[in-house]
Amino acid sequence: MSKNKRKKQRLKTALILLIVLFILAGLGGMMLVSHRNKVAKEQRKQAAIAALDNIPEVTATPAATATPIPTATPTPSVTPVPTILPAFDPENYQGIWYSTDGLTTINIYEISLDSVSFTYKRVNGRNHALTAEADVTAEVAGNATQFRFKDSEGNKAKGEFVFDKSGELYVKVKTYKRADGSKTYPKTESIMTREEPMESIPAAEQESSNEGDSSYDESSDDVYGIPYGDEETYYAE
Repeated sequence: MSKNKRKKQRLKTALILLIVLFILAGLGGMMLVSHRNKVAKEQRKQAAIAALDNIPEVTATPAATATPIPTATPTPSVTPVPTILPAFDPENYQGIWYSTDGLTTINIYEISLDSVSFTYKRVNGRNHALTAEADVTAEVAGNATQFRFKDSEGNKAKGEFVFDKSGELYVKVKTYKRADGSKTYPKTESIMTREEPMESIPAAEQESSNEGDSSYDESSDDVYGIPYGDEETYYAE
């Protein structure tokens, strides 16, 4: 047993020595490579210095001095800056508007060239106590805005405003999904007026052939030509 133990001890010692020799050999190789790189760099440096020393000096020949000739300085002309006129004047559209049939009232309480906020109210043509209302905020592009909203009755509608430069407001709103049990729903296509009609004309909206339908086919109603996204983007309940 003692012989085997001594044999194992010798093998362990020999292994340690081999590892130490391998490490020393690696360090020696790295030092040799580093030394060679330093020598080569120094040689290149000396060669560059010698090349600079061998460049002959060139004596500059004085050039003839030119006599300056005065030149006329052109007078800068004023370039007119084009003025971009706004698509419409927002102040002309703020306030209350009425449809020609007297059943729709729109109150534009905030408007700019970028956005518009308004309330929409539709009155039932047979029973004026029944209404559908919504508060809407939408973006303005050029002189128009397109929007979609959900009213107080649960109806879903979409529409557009056109702000004409002449000061007229064109409104087109149509319901694309009726709420169950709703007797009043958004439906307006009119050049709006500032004057409230003296007497409302009975509306035919409740007498249409769609009275019994609770929804409309949105895919067949693409007169607005815009992709509608999530409802929360277009209306405030």
